[in-house]
Amino acid sequence: MKRIQLSVTLTASLMLSSQELNAQSAPPHFVHPGVLIDGATMESGRNSIEHGDKFKVAALTLLRDDRRASLGYEASPVSRVECGPYSKPDIGCSAEISDAQAAYSHALLWVYLKDERHARKAAEIMNAWSSTLSQGHALSNAPLQAAWAAQMWTRAAEIIAHTSDLWPASDVQNFKSYLLQQYLPDIQKMGNCLNGNWYASRVEAKMNIAVFTDRRDLYDSAVREWRERVPAYIYAPGDGKGPLPDPECNKNLNTHWHGQSLLAPGVTQETCRDLTHTAMGLSAISNAAETDRIQGGTLFQDSAYRLVAAMEFHSTVLNRKQPPEWLCGGKLSARLSGTLEISYAYYAGVLGVSMPQTAKWLSHNRPSRGTLHMLWETLTHGIPIVADDSEN
Repeated sequence: MKRIQLSVTLTASLMLSSQELNAQSAPPHFVHPGVLIDGATMESGRNSIEHGDKFKVAALTLLRDDRRASLGYEASPVSRVECGPYSKPDIGCSAEISDAQAAYSHALLWVYLKDERHARKAAEIMNAWSSTLSQGHALSNAPLQAAWAAQMWTRAAEIIAHTSDLWPASDVQNFKSYLLQQYLPDIQKMGNCLNGNWYASRVEAKMNIAVFTDRRDLYDSAVREWRERVPAYIYAPGDGKGPLPDPECNKNLNTHWHGQSLLAPGVTQETCRDLTHTAMGLSAISNAAETDRIQGGTLFQDSAYRLVAAMEFHSTVLNRKQPPEWLCGGKLSARLSGTLEISYAYYAGVLGVSMPQTAKWLSHNRPSRGTLHMLWETLTHGIPIVADDSEN
């Protein structure tokens, strides 16, 4: 493989080296609520809405109008979820994702509106599943399906359990056991040589379950895997002429990277597959890093160069409308929608990293609704941005 340059603006501090920073572990005790959203994030969001932040207000309106946020929403649990490729067959697959998203949506409305009915609805949906699903997940997409659902369930559970007294302690404990028994074993069954978004979702799901159930061993395992897989998913110049190998795959790298033989900083393993799956991967990576930040860890810093490069690279290509001929044969499939807000909030908002291309792309794609685990990011993590439309 060869490297190729695409003009991507990164700060001097990030350009000094593509080597990962010294890794640090999170403190021994978990912060609650601490899955993707903590108390400070909630308070900041409420303040922004109260002060009329147009993007936050629009995002909250989008959420309130969503069918999953209706107080009349009814869960549709099944005893066994069966998902083949692209959810064919679909026995409980779509229902499980929709219900997990609904629980998270109602948990957020509880946070922002302080209407107890939404907290009770979130708990009702979670209880419906924890009292029904008893045979886990089956067929080829079972590990990914379990991860997708767990990514969402845990956010809702963490919020309701730790910001209200409306979910009985016995139900909370049942839901912890439910996640450990019906999800974790299935998530751990992922095979080798899969596309990277699978592993990214596995990492986020494991980390989220670990926080909610106070499992330090599981949390440390998720952090280790994040540090192994992110360098194999996002290319950086220090990797050499080609990308770093997947830690569990001996497949030809050119094939595994969907035929892309020319590389630039920030190209991902799935860029030339399509941007939908690229978004899934980058989102799960960012989500896990944000949870780790809340818990006192350093994943955002550890791979700052890679993540910023990936965001700026893909935003640059999308802002130009037409990808260069050397990238995926000049054709990119789908869109990178519903994500980038979380990493942008940390790198640009906290560290002050200049990310003009990401800022420009976000400014034209707010507020985001998202899908799967890329849900309501503008509402939860969107920060004010000033985009320079003159940037090319």
